[in-house]
Amino acid sequence: MADSQQSNLPPVRRYGGESFETMAVAPLLGDGYAYDEKTLRELESIYENLADQYRMDQLYSRVVEQTQPPARDFSSTDNADVFQRSGIALQSSLRQCEQYCRDQAAKYHKALGAYTAAEDAHSAELGKTGGSL
Repeated sequence: MADSQQSNLPPVRRYGGESFETMAVAPLLGDGYAYDEKTLRELESIYENLADQYRMDQLYSRVVEQTQPPARDFSSTDNADVFQRSGIALQSSLRQCEQYCRDQAAKYHKALGAYTAAEDAHSAELGKTGGSL
């Protein structure tokens, strides 16, 4: 992800315990979340949109991968071959970036599910004691 895209991410806001990164690696023990529900949804959306942009870039970069030499001389065919290999490398890189973003979106989606389940459990427990959120 480019530096210019990093600035689109919301700031970390800690709520009730360990960070999301810790919880993504360790089993979810209900220790708290680094993001609230709205931020989790926003992050999931940001990564899905980035993945979609990388997918579109793959379509556009096929032009590079399919470049044909303008003539049959050695330099034209050699340059086209180098350009095509560059396009193949670009395609591979864009696929990796897309997959990374999809994986991140899936992690935030999973965290959102755990967050919602924890909120529901806490609401039910609070309801049993006669309180409300």
